[in-house]
Amino acid sequence: MSTVGAKLPRLFVIKLVWASQEDMKFGFLLEWEPPMKESGIILCVDDDTTVLVALRTLLEHALGSNFLIEIAESGEEALEIIEDLQKSDETVGVVISDFLMPGMRGDELLIEIHKRSPRTMTIMLTGQSDFDGVKKAINQANLYRFLEKPFNHEDILLTVRSALQAFSHERLLTLQNEQLRQLNADLNVTLKKLQESEKFLEERVALRTRELDEKNQALQQALRTLEDVERISRHDLKTPLVSIAAAPTLLRAGRTMSKHEEDILCMIESATNRALSMVNLSLDLFRMESGSYVFRPSSVDMTNIVSSVALGLAAHAHSKSVNIHVPSDEPHVFAEADDSLCYSIIGNLLKNAVEAAPEHSTVMVTLIDGPQILLAIHNQGTVPLELRSSFFDKYSTAGKVGGTGLGTYSSHLLAKVQGGSLNMHTSEEDGTTLTLRLHRAKQSSPPVQIKEHAARPTHASSAISHEGMSVLLVDDDDFNHMVMSDNFQAPAFRLDSAINGRMALDRIQTKRPDLIIMDIEMPVMGGVEAMSAIRDYQKRQAQKSSFIVAYSGHDDERSRQRFLEQGFDACLSKPCTQAELAEILEQARHQLLSLA
Repeated sequence: MSTVGAKLPRLFVIKLVWASQEDMKFGFLLEWEPPMKESGIILCVDDDTTVLVALRTLLEHALGSNFLIEIAESGEEALEIIEDLQKSDETVGVVISDFLMPGMRGDELLIEIHKRSPRTMTIMLTGQSDFDGVKKAINQANLYRFLEKPFNHEDILLTVRSALQAFSHERLLTLQNEQLRQLNADLNVTLKKLQESEKFLEERVALRTRELDEKNQALQQALRTLEDVERISRHDLKTPLVSIAAAPTLLRAGRTMSKHEEDILCMIESATNRALSMVNLSLDLFRMESGSYVFRPSSVDMTNIVSSVALGLAAHAHSKSVNIHVPSDEPHVFAEADDSLCYSIIGNLLKNAVEAAPEHSTVMVTLIDGPQILLAIHNQGTVPLELRSSFFDKYSTAGKVGGTGLGTYSSHLLAKVQGGSLNMHTSEEDGTTLTLRLHRAKQSSPPVQIKEHAARPTHASSAISHEGMSVLLVDDDDFNHMVMSDNFQAPAFRLDSAINGRMALDRIQTKRPDLIIMDIEMPVMGGVEAMSAIRDYQKRQAQKSSFIVAYSGHDDERSRQRFLEQGFDACLSKPCTQAELAEILEQARHQLLSLA
């Protein structure tokens, strides 16, 4: 290194910093601060010391203390300085180099610097023109500017400032590019994680979809099972129960029963009605809760229902010395309601009253006729305090063995769906009273019913006269034939019967019936298939169409609509009321007249 290099060492900054309390004895401390990095370093290279001093003085005066001015008297020294700076992670912003120097020429130096530090701005300063050297520096060293000696102060300052600004922009651009690369790398990592998460979610969704499909299939199977249960309930259970319930009426007809015989018949009626009520209620409650239940009111003898229920509970009451007091020798009270629903309500309320009543007490039943029918059931027990506010809520119960909390809930719902109400009053002094209110029947003298408490047939001819009407009853239940035949006696009707659709098809080919009451579910040939075959036959024979009625335990509105769409003229439910049968016969009569 030359003597000039020794005389002009690299600069460092000295800061005076007040010491901490522990170091007060030293007064001030000397602290080294490293030179400013990146664009704050300018390197001047020239073998002429005078030029170096002039450049340093000019640049320090013009640029201030924010810039570090490094000097070197040869290319080799300049490369050493750059190497030292790079070890300290520092970059020279601008290099000003003479062209002609001993050893390494300026163009060679700038080319080497560009290789080591591509972002450094290079300026060539020379008093001797060498076009080839300048061209070489421009092409290989990315020469920023070429200045001639003697240099103009303003030109050199303007050039250096411009080079520093270009270096700063280049550095900023490089930094931004690095940030962008880092962001892109982070984005790729995030994207990869997102893709992994998406794949995971897709797998979860696929798994969940499979699970839902399996549950959906299970639900569909459950619905099919429910439909099977409903079919069994409506046909396989309900039809024979209706027939059994009608048997006592057939036995009473034309004879006087002894008290013992009458008690047995009443017991049969009560047990059968209770079973019918359970079958109907199990399916109707769901429809009521979902709002799809269709209420079809009729005139219901509330007195008969109360007596029947009380008779069925007499043994239970006697076992705990409880007396059920039911008014006797009073006029019968009729409500505009559904007899099966009323039977279920009264059965629930009276059974609960007997269970809640203290031993050796009386359960009082009061039935009052008026603008509204009022039924009050009182016992001397008290509803627990914690149960009073939720007495009619679903599953509300208080320690009752085997209790589900559905009795009072279903009773309240059954009363509401019939346009009535059910209320409870309880206290330690007065006991508990359940009060049922229903609309009074519109007829002042209600007609005799085909069924009592779900099914009790009478002679249809006693209320309706359709002399000469031919009727074909198609049903696979022999007992139901016996029950229904009692409603279509001569001379008002000419009744024929068949046990399945195939036999019915044979019957109508022998003689055309005016009215066909067709059971839906039968062996060999069901009702829908038989109806369709009968329609086709009568059309081919140019016969007047028979009035065909779908006779089924499926009495919900959807089933009725389906039967009508399939081609039936009307629907009759099992069991049917006198009013329902009268309406069917009236419709058949109108069709006969219109076809006459």
